[in-house]
Formats: sequence, structure tokens, C-alpha cells
Amino acid sequence: MRSLKLLILVLLVLSVSSALSFAQSTSRQRLQRSTSIAQNQSNNQLSGYCFSLENETLSSVARIYLEKENKVSGHVNATIHNEEVGYYTSYFQTLQGTKQGKDLKLNMITKIELDTQNSQETWQLEDDFLNTGREVYQRVPCLVSRIRFARGASSGTVENSVVRGSRNIYLLDAKEGQKMEINISSLENNAVFEVMAPNGEILNSEETLSSLILPATGRYEIIVGGTRGNATYKLTVKIR
Repeated sequence: MRSLKLLILVLLVLSVSSALSFAQSTSRQRLQRSTSIAQNQSNNQLSGYCFSLENETLSSVARIYLEKENKVSGHVNATIHNEEVGYYTSYFQTLQGTKQGKDLKLNMITKIELDTQNSQETWQLEDDFLNTGREVYQRVPCLVSRIRFARGASSGTVENSVVRGSRNIYLLDAKEGQKMEINISSLENNAVFEVMAPNGEILNSEETLSSLILPATGRYEIIVGGTRGNATYKLTVKIR
């Protein structure tokens, strides 16, 4: 009888130990899954900031993109003008670097007419403005996201809305020589797009249907806006 009680006690201890081990293992698996999900969400994060500047001598648009590990990319597209002497020129800056607090530590390539310049600068990014040390840009509304194709697919579709006066910007990496086909439809026929190449060149403007042979390898921007009021649209992009 005593042996039977001892056997039952041993079985109970083993059962409790097994349950605790299973619970701990399940908890670890859940934690690992949660950590993995959090990491994946973090890896997919992209924050976009759009800024503009307009004064007597400079008209400029700046876009700053913040990605994982505080990496910074973006560009500036500007026109310098002096109406008194009839002088006009434009430049395009490509930005790469890191974000440290509010500071953007940037490596910059500036292309102005036939000249290319390399430089390093520190800019300050605030919620409402961008300070380059020479000019202060004011933030303007925009929504920035990536277009990603499903595995094995050559096209993707986005359904969204754009508010009057704002822009929705879609980033897409592609290669020189590929063909990009874009179509946008909207409930009130009031949504259009333009495509900007990696070097800042606008390949088309205010289109609803386009087919392009891409001139360079790099990041393309598809910029959607409304022609009147708010616009609800469906955007389809195909690359082959």
C-alpha cells in the first residue's frame, strides 16, 4: 500500500514538472513569435516627411525617408531664380545617412547643370520643419509607403484615398530597361499620378495610364494627387 502511494506521488510530481516545462516552453515560443513579429514590423517601418520652401530666389521640395536602424534617405529638388537679372537654374540632391536624435548626418550628392558635387552636412529634423543650416523648410502633408509585389508576382495594387492638397508617394525599386506599366482609376475620375526617376527627372505628369521603359536602376517614386477635392483610387503597378 505504501509503495502504491509512493508511486502515485512520483507520478504527480512528474506530471506537475511536465506541465511546468510545457508552459515554460509555450511561453518562450510565444515570446519568440512576438519578438519575431515585432522585428518584422520594425523592419517594414517607413516614415516619410515632405517639406517645401518658397522665397524670392528659391523654390524647393525636400523629401526625407526614415527606415530601420535610423537610416535616412531622400532628395531635394530645387530651382534658383533671380528675375532681376533673368537667371534660372536647378539642382537635385540625393541624400543618404543616419538619424541621431534630431540630427540628420547626411552624405550628399548635388547635381547642378553639368557639375556634380559631394558633401557632408548635418541637418535638423523637427515635426514641423527641416533646418538645413541655410534654409528652413516647412512641412507639407504627404503619405509615404512602399509598393511590394507578392512572391512570384510582377504586379501590385493599392487602394487608398488622397486628401485635397496632399500627396501619396509610393516607393518602388526597379532596374534599368524594365518596363513599368501604371494605371489609376478613381470613383470621380479625379486622381492622377506622376513618376520620378532616381535622378529626380519627372518621367510623366498628371497621368491616369502610363507605360515606361525605365532609364536607370534605383528607387522610383509614384506620386498620386487629386485634380479636385479628395480622391479615392485604385493604383496598379506592373513591372516586367
